Amino acid sequence: MGKPVYSKIDCTKEMLRVFKFFNRSFTRREYDSVTAIFSRIVEKKFGSWRKALEETGLLKKFEDFKSIKKEIKNFNPQAQVKTEWDDEKKKLIQNAEKRNLKVFKHKKYKLDLLTEMVKEAVATLKVSSIRVSPKKLPKASNKQASCMLWFEFSDSQLGTLLKSDEVANLNEYNWLIWRQELNAWKDKVIALIDEHATAFTLDKIVISFLGDFVEGFDIFKGQVWSIEKNVVDQAIHGAEDVAKALSEIFLTFPQYKFHLLEVFGNHGRLGRKGETPYSNSMDKVFLRFLKLRLESTVKNFVYYENESWFYLVNVYGWNHLLLHGDQGMSAMWSSRPTINSLEKGIVRYNQMLQNQIHFVHVGHYHQDWQISFNASQMLINGSFVGTSKFSASQLVSGSAPVQTMHVFDPKFGLIRTVRIHLHTDDIKLRVTPNKIDN
Repeated sequence: MGKPVYSKIDCTKEMLRVFKFFNRSFTRREYDSVTAIFSRIVEKKFGSWRKALEETGLLKKFEDFKSIKKEIKNFNPQAQVKTEWDDEKKKLIQNAEKRNLKVFKHKKYKLDLLTEMVKEAVATLKVSSIRVSPKKLPKASNKQASCMLWFEFSDSQLGTLLKSDEVANLNEYNWLIWRQELNAWKDKVIALIDEHATAFTLDKIVISFLGDFVEGFDIFKGQVWSIEKNVVDQAIHGAEDVAKALSEIFLTFPQYKFHLLEVFGNHGRLGRKGETPYSNSMDKVFLRFLKLRLESTVKNFVYYENESWFYLVNVYGWNHLLLHGDQGMSAMWSSRPTINSLEKGIVRYNQMLQNQIHFVHVGHYHQDWQISFNASQMLINGSFVGTSKFSASQLVSGSAPVQTMHVFDPKFGLIRTVRIHLHTDDIKLRVTPNKIDN
């Protein structure tokens, strides 16, 4: 038998197969090590190796990989802060001042209205002689109970591009929607702090970052085609968006100190699962860049850096364990955890840490949920994305974009949970079946 004769189409299919095998750019030597149609044959068919890459569409993909690696290597957050943040800082302060002025005017209007009502009432008052025994009013600190507000923030998965027709109009997600949801979250956080400050003495305000802030390009096969921005742009621009929102919150309430806690997620990792250390993550870049942004603008916060996949903190004598949800539980929890697996996970963490874990704060699952096991409570946060292709097709599960806030009492622990809805549209919308004409 003679040597096989390969056509251009055969060469094209083989090069695409090799690209799928490596899931990245490859050299001619790497190509020849896994193929029967060697590069010299490909070169002869197309005229040159570069021409072959260009005609098969691989040249652009190779350049995209190189561009991402170069951006990661050259990333310098401090230089970014120095060159871009001064103007943003002025704008943030101006916005906060405008907000405070608006609140002041609103309060003044209410006060003026109240004054007029009092004057009118006094003018028509018929005075009576009344004797009373005045009571000594308690001090404000004795009258109001203390509490801690705890805001969860996770699973924004920046850069995700989800088109509505991909999930039968159940949902859509892109950078514009992310910014709209972040703005809604910021406004509702301000409103919730203001609401609780009138009813409680706020000891602490905590914001826990529970991971999956960016969307890596190699989390699963074909992921690169579902991303709107590369992961470096996601981390830098996303952190800038969040820094603006947090700065406005912090400047609106300068009398309070905010405590920021962190763990990283699996969608921000660099490389495939298990290929690189846990802290080698674009989630880490996102969070540390966010910290730099905040440090150049506001002072009333404390940031707690963390290199581990869990973070244990004690407040009011209650132990809080922060996890993203994938690390340390893969052998016990499935992608859709059961009640038994959740209880098993908490028991094992109690044993490993030699501490009673009272509250476990988790992201990852995209559906907010609470459940108690004896003295422990599992607090699972929602997501900014809502229903995704994965959740709809693999888990047959859909959820609205939601984040949560918890209120903790020194004596009783968790006393209230608030779901912060990130959409203003009616979340009861359903998929309308298509009709077949007669």
